[in-house]
Amino acid sequence: MDFPELGSVARQACGRRSVWDQFDSYLGRGSYHRLRRWLDPQWNYSPFAYAQAVDELLKPGMRWLDAGCGHQILEFRLLKQEKALVARASSAVGCDAYLAGLKKHRSLHKIACCSLDGLPFENGSFDLVTLNMVAEHLPHPEAVFAELARIVDHEGLLVVHTPNASGYQPVLSRIGSKLLPKGWVYRIIRFLEHREPEDVFPTFYRANTRQRLRELLSANGLVERKASLLTGRPLFYFFAPFCVLELLLRRLLSACGCREFVAGTILGVYRRTAHTESRPKAE
Repeated sequence: MDFPELGSVARQACGRRSVWDQFDSYLGRGSYHRLRRWLDPQWNYSPFAYAQAVDELLKPGMRWLDAGCGHQILEFRLLKQEKALVARASSAVGCDAYLAGLKKHRSLHKIACCSLDGLPFENGSFDLVTLNMVAEHLPHPEAVFAELARIVDHEGLLVVHTPNASGYQPVLSRIGSKLLPKGWVYRIIRFLEHREPEDVFPTFYRANTRQRLRELLSANGLVERKASLLTGRPLFYFFAPFCVLELLLRRLLSACGCREFVAGTILGVYRRTAHTESRPKAE
């Protein structure tokens, strides 16, 4: 799967860039993509890593459900890749409890508006189920993972991509969201992540460590096939001096064995064992 170059700045066909644009490119948000080449060479952009994982696991003819799909499956720049994946599956379905997001989905035509703890699908309906940046929003993950395990067919796969609650970034983000006014939080998210307020949902982090995911899924007959702790973009990537300090500190912590504290994201693949019986469909 091919990915667009990160750090590229969109420029208008004519006209000069403003002073702010130049500052943002060289000392602001654009600076990290220059710094990472020599301070963060092992960096892996987790949305691209997730897309690559789905690309490798989704075989032609598979039945695929993207649970909590919202209005897109992959990162906003990967529309072409997303459509190619949808076309590859024999059946590509999305479900979400947020109807407004489903109505403007950019690639899926088969969608269901439903709660993830009461899915309207029969046992073993899918060969692949994906959960992309959803687990952190689940107030009752036990019920949701029981339902996801129920609809995964024998030897089927569940892919979970979610923030790592043991990492420093989610911890600091949660503290900031509690201390700052909500309006400021929305502005910061829009500036750093290009997300509008309607795409920001409450977080609970009740299934957001590798150990917790393993426990929840093994209780429902899914075993961990592979789980990666990914080191993402620095929290202070938007200002070069702070970014340099954070990158140096991360390298020091990683060298001291604090990998889980440094990692910002979990990317896990779980397989339904053939001998596990499906649980009855929730009424």
